[in-house]
Amino acid sequence: MMTVTLGLAQLAIGRIVEGWRNYEVRNDIHFPEAVYFAVKKPKWEQGAPLAGASLLLVGEQGLGDEVMFANILPDVLESLGPEGRLTLAVEPRLAPLMSRSFPTVRVETHRTVSAAGRTVRLVPALEAGEIEVECWSPMASLLGQFRSWAEDFPQRTGYLQPAPERVAYWRQILDAAPARPKVGLLWKSGVLSRGRSRFFSPFDAWEPVLRTPGVTFVNLQYDHCEAELQLARERYGVEIWSPPGIDLKQDLDDVTALSCALDLVIGFSNATFNLAAAAGAPAWLIAAKGVWTTLGTDRYPWYPQVRLYQTAAYAEWEPVMAKIAADLRAEFGAGGSGRAPEDETNDRSGG
Repeated sequence: MMTVTLGLAQLAIGRIVEGWRNYEVRNDIHFPEAVYFAVKKPKWEQGAPLAGASLLLVGEQGLGDEVMFANILPDVLESLGPEGRLTLAVEPRLAPLMSRSFPTVRVETHRTVSAAGRTVRLVPALEAGEIEVECWSPMASLLGQFRSWAEDFPQRTGYLQPAPERVAYWRQILDAAPARPKVGLLWKSGVLSRGRSRFFSPFDAWEPVLRTPGVTFVNLQYDHCEAELQLARERYGVEIWSPPGIDLKQDLDDVTALSCALDLVIGFSNATFNLAAAAGAPAWLIAAKGVWTTLGTDRYPWYPQVRLYQTAAYAEWEPVMAKIAADLRAEFGAGGSGRAPEDETNDRSGG
């Protein structure tokens, strides 16, 4: 635990090479919280050649982490070359999106179970002999190979491709609402245990943002959020519009398309935020001071189009929310045109 914590601290201050090295201990079998990957193939070691290899990458940690770590997949494919083969095992809800985004990759699913007090992750297709690979790796273990410096993160906006017809569908649905900019909101994570809550503000802190005039707020928050929606309605007089006919927790392919149909997504780093940002949607990220994923920078290297709003000290949410509210007024104030211009590098429609 001390070594993993040291690695995260090093990453947070920009000592990235050392950070990845110590972060690798997260998979050591002697670490009580380590996930045991039940993959009976040789494990790829950093520095080993990739050209021409048949490699299996297994998604790890939470769903948002799988999406964020997928930042390296274009680089992995380039290193494997035309003779190499990549198989990717992801959370089942991500499989359709990953298959569309990386058509040359064989996408399978992983399954996580508990056994003898440990968390075990396996790849059913591999167990059944349906796929054959030479070596394997947890997805984040390749970060040390491709992301030694913050500058190694490419200025590539959008590596996930939503379904174009679903983006068009959601734009049509949104256009039927008042002709105001549509801003998606995300204010909590589905997992707030073990100290994670310190990375998320209380809902009351959103008041200056919610009171921003001339904006239609759209609920992207999965899980139970009825209490917050009611609070916004009764206390602030704001109706956060909930999109019809979509399960925001299960329909991740459609959630990604919806996010790309919006003018902006604002929120904390949960699974949905990562999906939106990885698909190239305009997004503003709220982050607590010291979060390791900034890698010691004043930006968010994983997604170049993301604007970062970070607290100056622990739980100092008020200045951040006030700044977001002011920027919203500046961006979408009187005469705001609604949907932002299409990004030159990614039209966010799947094309």
